[in-house]
Amino acid sequence: MMHMQKAKATTMSFSAEPEFVRMIGRVISKTGAYHSKSEFLRDAARQRAIQLMGLEDELKRVHEVTKELRKKVKFVRELTPEDKDEIAEKYLKQIGR
Repeated sequence: MMHMQKAKATTMSFSAEPEFVRMIGRVISKTGAYHSKSEFLRDAARQRAIQLMGLEDELKRVHEVTKELRKKVKFVRELTPEDKDEIAEKYLKQIGR
């Protein structure tokens, strides 16, 4: 689990479609899981960042496994970026991502 150090908050702002903002308001009202849109967005951004960092780690592992497999194969050819993407996609499907 990632731990964030307690620090002074920094303000972020962004533009969003009015319907998106209303949808967030409805989610907050219906679930009661958040006290504000800011809290909801901060949590959503944190979860997405953690998810993407995990995905990056998975892709690094795929790259390392591919290198190891290449060493064991008698007929060796350099993998194209498309080959690597295909291998990564198959791997991610196998692990349910």
